[in-house]
Amino acid sequence: MRTLLARPRMRLYFLGTTLSTVGDYALWLASGVWVKELTGSTAQAGLCMLSLILGTLLSPVTGFVVDRLRRKPLLLTTNAVTGLIVLTLTQVHGPGQVWLIYAVMFVNGVAVSLNDSAITALLPAMVEPEQLGAANGLSQALGQGQRLITPALGLGLLAAFGGGAVAVVDAASFAAGLLCWAFVRVDDPRPEPSGLSRRAETTAGFRFLLRTPALRQLSLALFVGLFVAGMFETLALAVATVGLHRPPTWLGVMVTVMGVSGILAGLLVGSLIKPLGPGRLAALGLALSGAGALALAVPLTAVVLLGSLLLGFALPCIIVGSMTAVQLTTPKELLGRVSGADIFLTTTGQALGMATGSALISVVFYRDLAYAATALLALSALYLLTRREQRPQRAEAGSRRMTSASRPA
Repeated sequence: MRTLLARPRMRLYFLGTTLSTVGDYALWLASGVWVKELTGSTAQAGLCMLSLILGTLLSPVTGFVVDRLRRKPLLLTTNAVTGLIVLTLTQVHGPGQVWLIYAVMFVNGVAVSLNDSAITALLPAMVEPEQLGAANGLSQALGQGQRLITPALGLGLLAAFGGGAVAVVDAASFAAGLLCWAFVRVDDPRPEPSGLSRRAETTAGFRFLLRTPALRQLSLALFVGLFVAGMFETLALAVATVGLHRPPTWLGVMVTVMGVSGILAGLLVGSLIKPLGPGRLAALGLALSGAGALALAVPLTAVVLLGSLLLGFALPCIIVGSMTAVQLTTPKELLGRVSGADIFLTTTGQALGMATGSALISVVFYRDLAYAATALLALSALYLLTRREQRPQRAEAGSRRMTSASRPA
């Protein structure tokens, strides 16, 4: 960790990625409440998150763009353009302009997929392979930390000054991220044309995921894991209100506990990934998530908080394990598209889980959903743990082969 922070460009990297997302989280949380205030409709408020997800699902296309352009200038342009588009929300004053909120949320989703793929592709050029896990872990710790303050920031600004103020803060965060990235020095050559058709280039990320056993196994396990995570969006509310007989706002306590343990996990995964390897780190996260889901079925406050603690610790393990595996295994000219394919699969799994949880919670008792989630997560963890390709020595060998490979996408 100290080695990473001793490098000026890494300090700028962490500062830039953190600042550019602070305003995003605030706007995402405030947008639904803002639409509810303007229209009085809960259904229309829910369309905000749907618009964001739809934008993120364009990640295979944005991954293609990341691999065809220099990545740092693309990051700078994306932050500048998105920040300016967000400022249009200052013109929203009534229900007739709600469509503009949906449009900006969609653009935010596209920008997130662009930025995430570009950052995933740039990071291996900034640190040594053995430092990737620690770098990804610290990013997760910073992300979990800001999630503890952004709800108060977004909803507080909305209540005090209106949605336009939240938009201004989001635009400012894009500007701050752009300024930090402008001073980051990184080897970022212009990509060479591959000579393949547009369709073949766009689908290359999916094809690489499918033909690489370690990544294929991780993608399958994580699809299931993120499906269950989507179910938790509805399940957690039932745990608080039905299981513990608490008001809906008590969900904030669970989220806070998850955030605190998520910070701790982000700081520790760098040391855990070395003995375990990326795949088994993700398997550990899935197993801890299963234990956390089982704890949520127990109608005791202390046990539910323990479950929240486990779930918060598990998430960085899953994300860092998956992201590091992609970075270590994928040739640099394919990193944007493979990252885009991975984002698409995980986002799709989470969206399907949210829809399934919302549909089932009214007809299936919440404890039964928690038991089903536990079983799915346990099976996913067991699947990864029993795959030979997820053993640390095999993952390292695969990394060395891919690092030395220079075949076109």
